[in-house]
Amino acid sequence: MTARPGEPDAPDAPDAPAPGPDAASVTIPSSPPGAPDAADDELVTELAHGVLWLRINRPDAQNALPWYVRDRLTACFRTAHAEPTIRAVVLTGTGERHFCTGADLRVRPPVPSPPPGADGPVVGTTMLMMRTGFQALMAAVQDCEVPVLVALNGTAAGGGAMLALAADLVIAAEHARIVDVFAGRGLIPDGGFTHLLVRLVGMHKAKELCFLGEPLGAADAAGLGIVNRVVPSAELEAATRDWAARLVDRPTRTLGFTKRLLHDATHLDRDRLLYEEAALVELNQATADAAERMAALVERRPPRWRGY
Repeated sequence: MTARPGEPDAPDAPDAPAPGPDAASVTIPSSPPGAPDAADDELVTELAHGVLWLRINRPDAQNALPWYVRDRLTACFRTAHAEPTIRAVVLTGTGERHFCTGADLRVRPPVPSPPPGADGPVVGTTMLMMRTGFQALMAAVQDCEVPVLVALNGTAAGGGAMLALAADLVIAAEHARIVDVFAGRGLIPDGGFTHLLVRLVGMHKAKELCFLGEPLGAADAAGLGIVNRVVPSAELEAATRDWAARLVDRPTRTLGFTKRLLHDATHLDRDRLLYEEAALVELNQATADAAERMAALVERRPPRWRGY
């Protein structure tokens, strides 16, 4: 941000964030109606020190997502978007082999009942299930106003690759891979995969990845800008916790406004983007953290960001 004339030099960053709302008051969504018993065990959640940890816990199924885990993830990201207590989200998988391999097609999702007299699902049923399924999950990740960090602990394929692309930051274990499996199974990429991929790697590279379906190693993914950092497998959790703590130490609402501008910069023309920038700057100046920034500058101390 441009410095104002006469402001004192900024102090060093604080050691810890200021206390925020009571985390005990936040309810993390449970599995949706119709989910099997013990479904909550398939997505392990924890809210600690401002970070919502989401761990896909289906290693025997390659961490594939049945509809009820997918929908619970969507609800968790929407909760993170709305709750000032939550200042970062970390998404990862159990084990070292698979981060997430997309939809678990062995588990049939509920299908809307056809109207009386219809022989089966009516036109629009598939579209409705897509819009309320993986498309809704991808939108919830991208629209979440707090930073979303993926710890890529293994292979991300199909919907798992979508989640890696949709995240704000990705730290990958050195053995992790990203695979576009759609064409190899005779499927069109869904969940907004093409929207994200072409913006990250460009048109020709996106076509190569989609058409040929060759696995993309962590180092190559980093070279393309899909992955931010590659670490040895044994260091993945520590590196993730370090970045998560650093994100919590930042002014969360400011990061959310910045995220929105960055996303919109890919499709808005200059005039519309500058208008949105001016509006978001004004909104940001009305936050408690903006007042804290000025107080810290005047008092020559580190700011204690509250995240709102």
